[in-house]
Amino acid sequence: MKQGALRTRETPTFRRAAAGAAMVIAVCVTTAVRAEPAQTIRSGPSRVALLELYTSEGCSSCPPAETWFSRLATDGRLWKDVVPVAFHVDYWDYLGWTDVFANVDFSERQRDYAAAWNSDRIYTPGFVWNGSEWRGWYDKQPLPATSGSPGTLTASIARDGIDVTFAPATAPTEGIVAHVVVLGMGVERNVKAGENKGRTLTHDFVVLEYQTIEFTAREGAWTGRAAWRAPKDPSPKRHAVAVWVSTERGAFIQAAGAFITPEAEAELKLTQRGGNIRMSKINKTDAEWREILTPDQYRVTREKGTERAFTGEYVDNHEKGVYLCVACGQPLFASDTKFESGTGWPSFYEPVDNRNLASEEDRSFGWDRTEVMCGRCQAHLGHVFDDGPRPTGLRYCINSVALKFVPADPKENLAEKKK
Repeated sequence: MKQGALRTRETPTFRRAAAGAAMVIAVCVTTAVRAEPAQTIRSGPSRVALLELYTSEGCSSCPPAETWFSRLATDGRLWKDVVPVAFHVDYWDYLGWTDVFANVDFSERQRDYAAAWNSDRIYTPGFVWNGSEWRGWYDKQPLPATSGSPGTLTASIARDGIDVTFAPATAPTEGIVAHVVVLGMGVERNVKAGENKGRTLTHDFVVLEYQTIEFTAREGAWTGRAAWRAPKDPSPKRHAVAVWVSTERGAFIQAAGAFITPEAEAELKLTQRGGNIRMSKINKTDAEWREILTPDQYRVTREKGTERAFTGEYVDNHEKGVYLCVACGQPLFASDTKFESGTGWPSFYEPVDNRNLASEEDRSFGWDRTEVMCGRCQAHLGHVFDDGPRPTGLRYCINSVALKFVPADPKENLAEKKK
């Protein structure tokens, strides 16, 4: 019996089984020795509000809003009643007002809000309170009161990641998503371009890293995990963390936040700052496009129509700003590339980014042309010709109805909204 047992241990089958058992033991040991949290952040069951600021280093109206935002750092309501986060948008970058903190995803987040409010305008500085537009700052009003008890949100920070758990007061009727944001405090920047050129600005609660987590439901709670990281340049004086949960459709539920302790700071993995993520492609049915576009917009962008010359809204527009796709909001052209072509349609000599456009040959009407489309949603915009001015020699001949103009002066946006 003993000899047989020894022979069995030498067989390949046994060696594989033993290796598998060792793997199981190793996994169990690894799980057992997971690092203790360096810091735990927890909300109470009562709702903690999320206050979002949409801002840009290039916008002259933004520094006063950011100064007011910074005062929340010493407000007794901070983290207990309100979690502030400052998203830097990228749509002024296309005027040459480059903002190192700007991200196309943050601009898209603001556009999603505007769409939910049935608004075609986005502007800086813009405030969002628990998913709703808040203009109280412009009228010097106090922050709204919070209400409700949605449940307890907990975030535990360790060397190998941040664990987020939400225990809802009532069972949700749809899926839940968690958002983890690393914030920078006291970040000083010498602005090189835009309306604030030459000024030194100090940013607080600026979003340095933003991750979303798909939650898993387990025993009455929702849990998820994200990496614990932030870009190392530019370096803030201190970090903070904001966590919130929303429904899959974007409805805000609960928030929590805190300044990061030295122990949690020591565990923060510093990474190289990455470039902007490209806007995701959009594919909608004809019925869906008809719901969000006017008949003229649909005729031009989806049926490749053309508006009559000299009738478009932007033919004689000379204001500074950015022209977006009317269908999906993708930035297309900057005002400083617009020129008077005399053709009766808005004309530009180059796009903000060649990757934001698509093109294909158009042989309709008996001659060869190059059709120009939005690279994100394939909306028909117009055509491009090779008789434009320097430096490109191109003329992007675009239908006004296919565009949405965002002026550089936010006061015009506000005036429009008050009408």
